[in-house]
Amino acid sequence: MKAAIERKLAKIPPSYVEYLPRVQQFTDITRLLQGGYHMLVIGITGSGKSTLLLTLLRNFVERGFTVLARDDGGLEATYLLPFTPITYWVPEGCRLKIRNQDEARLNEYEVREYDWRNPGEILDHVFESPFNLVVFDAFCIDPGMSAVFWAELFKTLIFKCMQTPRSEKEKLIFSVDELNDLIQPKGYELTRKHSNVRALIEYNIRKLRKHNVTLIATSHRFTQLGISVRSQFSYIAVKKSFGWDAWDFLSKSLATQNNKVFWAILKDVTTMGPEYFYLFDYKNNFDKYVFRDIYRPKVDTVLEGVVMEEGVEEGANIWKARCLRILRYLYRKKMMTEAELAQLAAVSQPTISRWLRSAQPHELDSWGG
Repeated sequence: MKAAIERKLAKIPPSYVEYLPRVQQFTDITRLLQGGYHMLVIGITGSGKSTLLLTLLRNFVERGFTVLARDDGGLEATYLLPFTPITYWVPEGCRLKIRNQDEARLNEYEVREYDWRNPGEILDHVFESPFNLVVFDAFCIDPGMSAVFWAELFKTLIFKCMQTPRSEKEKLIFSVDELNDLIQPKGYELTRKHSNVRALIEYNIRKLRKHNVTLIATSHRFTQLGISVRSQFSYIAVKKSFGWDAWDFLSKSLATQNNKVFWAILKDVTTMGPEYFYLFDYKNNFDKYVFRDIYRPKVDTVLEGVVMEEGVEEGANIWKARCLRILRYLYRKKMMTEAELAQLAAVSQPTISRWLRSAQPHELDSWGG
């Protein structure tokens, strides 16, 4: 089916643009301001998912909302420091430092430690800062352990919501970059730990709507998430895709549209730039939007430390070093691009870029002789 879709897209003439909706400037998020209306951003690596996510979060903060955000390891939220103070939550025993390379005007930031076995400590203080960035994955080598941590945070968040006045929790935004890292459809889980917590995370995502907390998440593909999770999102933002990966969602969302409109939009999502996206609502209304890229100050983040289950620290550190050397070798020898390495390692492209930049030249030259 993938090959058939690609052949069909290749035959679509340039005149398809006449069937596309008029492009609108995306500046108004009033439809998302009612608590409990979740939004999912989907697209390939490099399509601008994280940029759109940061744009949305900045808009929410400017409107007086409190953000609780998952960092997937790339620390892209640091680009929002010119616009809002940020509290970085790091596991006990780990360190995070921000280096301002071009003396850009940044807001104040605070680094606070938490017991990663008890993420409720974060939620006890979440309303003390407009933007809370929970940094765990950057210190954790085991993706299964990460899924367990976030499942526990989800569960604790629901409990916190039960004891929080509605007027407060309606102003809380929970942001999860790369939600597909944490949950996958049944039978396709990454690890046994993912399998053990999948149902719990799905249950708590449904509970968020009941408590009027808004979830904004990203994923590479719509079908990477189970149907019970996909059905919880009222708004779907479609960024650039390969075409075949967006087929399932678009074919259902555009079922009432002219066949030429469907193929024109499917063709468009394979070619449009990172500044564009299609937004579908829960009634299958849709529009095409354009938005500005965010200002990116030249800041470096320096991380130290690792969190692991007891008894595996030494062995995991050895394998982490070996895996990083392999990735750097593949890049050095031009066997794979940064985007391809990101997909291989199941992390974001900015994370891969940071890993490659941290390598010393002699490390790259010596590996592989």
